Amino acid sequence: MKIQSIIIATLGMTTFLPVFQTAVAATATVTVPAKASGRFGNPGDGTALIPAIKVSGKGTITISYVSGTISDSVAFNVGPKGAAYDIGQNYQSPLQEATGTAFGIVKNHWALIGAFVPDSTVKSTGFSAVDGTKSLTAIGITPNTLFFVGSYTAIDVNGPGTLFLGINDSGVADNTGGFTVKVVSP
Repeated sequence: MKIQSIIIATLGMTTFLPVFQTAVAATATVTVPAKASGRFGNPGDGTALIPAIKVSGKGTITISYVSGTISDSVAFNVGPKGAAYDIGQNYQSPLQEATGTAFGIVKNHWALIGAFVPDSTVKSTGFSAVDGTKSLTAIGITPNTLFFVGSYTAIDVNGPGTLFLGINDSGVADNTGGFTVKVVSP
């Protein structure tokens, strides 16, 4: 917060009044389609993560689920917290990729996930909101920045950047639906 002074001169007296400049919180309502996996995980199909909100500085971003569900060929009407699902021995979910694990039971499959990406990366030539460790883009998002959102989360950010949202599923070809989310930034 910056403090400035306004000088008021009345009747020969000078008064200094502090003026506090505060940032106005920005709010966005975003729809995250069921196929927005950022191509994380394995086999890594799907579309880019969805830009939810851009922030200009340090602060706390809150992400709140509003409505919607995701369905695919094995699960119906799953909410933002996802559901436990055994993805077998040939798959890896995006959040598993983020932690360096793979295969087996994923406790939050189909869940709402996020990644905060600094402005320096987002503004780089060739940036795309997909897995930056695969040969999909010149510059992308690194898996270790992914985090679980679920129904609600708040994240602290240290500077300007963009919050991206997606789905914790690596095989999204048969997914339908999506989540509507409210995002509030500093």
